[in-house]
Amino acid sequence: MSVERIQGGFLVAHDEETPARPPRLAREWARARSVLANGRVLWRDFTGESAYERYVERHRREHPDHEPMTERQFWRARADFDESNVSSGCC
Repeated sequence: MSVERIQGGFLVAHDEETPARPPRLAREWARARSVLANGRVLWRDFTGESAYERYVERHRREHPDHEPMTERQFWRARADFDESNVSSGCC
């Protein structure tokens, strides 16, 4: 059965089971938002911003019996490790 309705100033016919496609501009904006969201995830991984979230996820999976470090403790422990394990050679 075909249903007609006004969408974006145009009369659109479609089946009741199949929702009407959004206008082209809305699809393009949705795609742009998706691309930007994926880019943000990649950027956070590249810069190390997501390290704490990955740590908490892994810690809760592997050590459910106790709480993970706070974010402040995590970054302090990471900085301490980096300062105490300086490598001046290639190996």
